[in-house]
Amino acid sequence: MKQRLVRIDPLSAARVVGLLYFLVGLLALPFIYSMFVLTPEGIGFSPTIVLIEPFLLSGIGYATTAVGCVLFNWLAGRFGGLEVEFDGESER
Repeated sequence: MKQRLVRIDPLSAARVVGLLYFLVGLLALPFIYSMFVLTPEGIGFSPTIVLIEPFLLSGIGYATTAVGCVLFNWLAGRFGGLEVEFDGESER
């Protein structure tokens, strides 16, 4: 069964992607910390950036997803959206 996706709620999509980016930021913390520890002292290590990195990443993901959804909604309203096909069977 083919259906057409013509609107995505920007705030709900941005909330989910923001949380996903926060989790990715938490997983990246050990790598970012080791990057700062293993570089020469001339770079200027700041532990604060390591602590706020998940929040920055989450905010960027939230904002870009919200803007992307608004643009999608605008374009889909003018050009017809995306065609999505479902098999009609529900697993729930």
